[in-house]
Amino acid sequence: MSAIAHALPLPPLYYSGTTKNYYRTEARGRWMAVNETSAMKFIRQSGHTGQNGNGIGADDECLLRIQSEQNVDYVGPLAGYRAGPHEIRGRLVLVTDSPAVIQPQPGDWPTLRTVLEGMFGEQLPYVYGWLKLSHQAVAEGRWSPAQVLALAGPVNSGKSLFQRLVTVLLGGRAAKPYRYLTDRTQFNADLFAAEHLMVEDEAESIDIRARRHFGAGLKDVAANLDHQWHGKHREALVLTPIWRMTVSLNEEPERLQVLPPLDGDVADKVMLLKVNHTQMPMPTETPEEKERFWNALMAELPAFIHFLSSWEIPANLRSPRFGVRHYHHPELLEALNRTAPEHRLLALVDDIHFRRKGLAPLPMAWQGTAEELERNLMGDESFRRQVQQLLQFNSACGTYLGRLEAKPGSRVTKRTINGYTRWTIAPPTDGTGGEVTQVSDFDDPNEANPSRQPPRTPALLPLG
Repeated sequence: MSAIAHALPLPPLYYSGTTKNYYRTEARGRWMAVNETSAMKFIRQSGHTGQNGNGIGADDECLLRIQSEQNVDYVGPLAGYRAGPHEIRGRLVLVTDSPAVIQPQPGDWPTLRTVLEGMFGEQLPYVYGWLKLSHQAVAEGRWSPAQVLALAGPVNSGKSLFQRLVTVLLGGRAAKPYRYLTDRTQFNADLFAAEHLMVEDEAESIDIRARRHFGAGLKDVAANLDHQWHGKHREALVLTPIWRMTVSLNEEPERLQVLPPLDGDVADKVMLLKVNHTQMPMPTETPEEKERFWNALMAELPAFIHFLSSWEIPANLRSPRFGVRHYHHPELLEALNRTAPEHRLLALVDDIHFRRKGLAPLPMAWQGTAEELERNLMGDESFRRQVQQLLQFNSACGTYLGRLEAKPGSRVTKRTINGYTRWTIAPPTDGTGGEVTQVSDFDDPNEANPSRQPPRTPALLPLG
């Protein structure tokens, strides 16, 4: 009897040294925690009975083997994973619950089509591409990078409705990551239980440092495979959740400012869509009407998913990294750019230098170092407070000039002379600053003698 019992495979029972619990499946296929007494009953029911040669019961021997061979480092839901044991980064984890993935079915989806077409208009191919790839990743349990989907539009335009649809399409589980992404908490265990990370009108800080910190979090969610799970009183470990993230906000400039500037390596990791206010195809005034409307959308969702599974992303919208290219709505991008500190710096240069109050606009390009520009801007008393608020750290002026110079078609260029970076700022071409006057190369004697002092400040006319 003992030899037979010893030859039996270990039952589907797992042990967590952290929680001191055992885990087995219940009737609905989910995993539940049981104590050692219940675990022993399950072991005996699996055929591990009798005594071995050393006088130790086969059930006790099986329990010891489970503690050694089926000891898991993580127990709980994990975004994008089916219930059961998985090995992730060399660690055994037990996923306790699966996402409720909706299976595609042929059919019509007229209500949902009307809603999406009204909300997104010509942006729909980007929406379809993002949704297609997102559903596919969760349905297949396969990680892939994906842009963060940012939705901006008027109040009651359907942004929250769309986010609810995304939650259902991705398996029915959502979590709120904003506090973690803005460093207000170090604990993020709840995020790993949901496929949909959702920021819904809760982002609030317009401070540029907070915005860039938020941007770093968005990049991490969009493009990184590994993420550190950290629960209270628990050792942190690395897991690979399958996440998709959406952000909704109103389109007013002050609300758009919670987003990070879409420059550098943030730009391709955020899809910025404008949501139009549209008339819903069904009445939604009363709670009963809203419930009927939602149920109609849910009934059409399998047909919509079937459409997405067969819909091909147009060749000109494909991205080798993300599957579908990012898109930034021009109106929203312009409004967001106006809030970026580098664009505020350029606006101050235009107001202080090129459009000096009471004087004719200057047609000549400005040249000099970042330090010289800062001193000249600080020399205007009417703008001094704005300049101080903008240039809050030592290298701020040079940093912002560098960001401006990196933008396509920028009015800002640079060159290095004897180790000193000198900037050229062309006047605006909106009629107030005239055309750019060509600035010849510096005839600087220091170029022939690097040991001499740096070039002197170029002429910047007295401020009026």
